[in-house]
Amino acid sequence: MRVIGDKVDLAGLLADAVEEGRQVQVVRGRATKQATLEAFSQELNFPEWFGMNLDALADCLDTLARESEGEWEIVWDGVADLRREDPRAASGIEGILREIDEEFPRVHVTLIDR
Repeated sequence: MRVIGDKVDLAGLLADAVEEGRQVQVVRGRATKQATLEAFSQELNFPEWFGMNLDALADCLDTLARESEGEWEIVWDGVADLRREDPRAASGIEGILREIDEEFPRVHVTLIDR
């Protein structure tokens, strides 16, 4: 998992990932745990049963990682708001993403700290 500072060119980052053969999905950061989980659910098309909690996030990401074909990158853009407003939730989500990144070599996770 890589963490990039706020000066990143998102369009360039996405173009590089696509050029390298990865499917890329961007999750826009939110200031609350609930809103962040909703953003993950919407952007990654989680099933209706998604429980809006960290265990459900881990389960859905694990399923997506197992079922993905080819290289896949999740970009969580705007981590700073949640880190500031709810550091515990941010840490929990980052831990889940780190585990997915480490367990599945075809899955790449990028956090943009802005």
